[in-house]
This record gives sequence, C-alpha cells and structure tokens, in this order.
Amino acid sequence: MSSSRRALAAVFCIVAGASLAACNTEQIGAAAVVGDARITVAELQEQVIELADSLPDSAGAVGDQSAAQHTILERMIQSMLLAAVAADEGVEVSEAEIDAYIDEQVVSQAQDGDIGPLLAQNNLTETSLRPFVRDQLIATELIDKLGGQEELIQAITEKADEIGVTVSPRYGTWNGVVLEQSSGSISEPESGSAETPAG
Repeated sequence: MSSSRRALAAVFCIVAGASLAACNTEQIGAAAVVGDARITVAELQEQVIELADSLPDSAGAVGDQSAAQHTILERMIQSMLLAAVAADEGVEVSEAEIDAYIDEQVVSQAQDGDIGPLLAQNNLTETSLRPFVRDQLIATELIDKLGGQEELIQAITEKADEIGVTVSPRYGTWNGVVLEQSSGSISEPESGSAETPAG
C-alpha cells in the first residue's frame, strides 16, 4: 500500500474503535441519526451514485455498490462524531491546510497527476475528498492535543454515548467497532418505508 493510501486510511483506523451508542426514537427516511443530525437515505444514495458515476466501467461499480454504501455510511457517522469532539476541544482545520495535504499526500502520489484511480481505491470522489482529508487532519490534531490515539478513541466513545448514535437495521448494526452489514442487500433501499433504529 502506498504512503498516500496509508495516510488516507489512517483516520478510520483511529476512529474505528469508537463504541457507538443507540437511541430508541423512530426515524423515517433516516439511514442513521447522530445526536440531532439525520443522515437520510437520499443523502447516502446520492453519494453512492456519485461514486459509481466517477468510477471507470472496469472498476465493477455496480457489483460493489453495497460495499461502497456500507463504507460511506460508516464514514459519515464517524465524521460527525469526530467533528463533535473537535468542537469540544476547539480544534479547527483551515482550507489552506486541506489544500496542502491534498497537494502533498494525494496529487504528488498520483500517476501523471490523475488522482482518479487513487480516489477509486478508497471509495472517494473529488467531492468527498476534502471532507475526508479534513477528518484526517482533525484526527491528527486531536491525537496531539489529547495525548494519543487511545485518548482520541475514548473521547469519541464518550461523545457517542453522550449524543447517541442510531443506525437503521436495513444498513446493519454497530458492533462497538465498525458497521456490520445486514444479511440482506443494502444497495437499493425501499422508498417511503419507516426506519426502525437499532436500540
């Protein structure tokens, strides 16, 4: 694995240990709820479609849609928790820092300056790259401020317990570490049906 791919994956190695709490409030049309924020099915599907459209035909986008959806939803939830901890700690990342990271860690590693294949390998698009990099940089700063990776995991765990995290059973369950996919297909959600959160 290249250094850039390791860097891009690092934030989710950091936050994967977060234990996510669940609440019991029913939500309609929600793939997940983090505190008072809802991740809607429509928002999730929009990102999945954007990713599929950005991939070359040879990438098997259709066959991998379920896995991509799983990864994207997991990232969205983890990103919200990370942002909440960062707000508590007064940690912010500037657009200039994001630009520098992308130039140094992504563009510089791309073949002939084409970042498309690198993004595809990480289930990312040009739209989702910046939020992803922001999370990477925030996690790094929080590790420095809190005193280590374990301290960051603990802070995220406590934040999840405090605000509550709920995932629709259609999209899987939290096992305390990652999003476990349900046994059925999650690539084509039924429209208009009620979501009963895990609890």
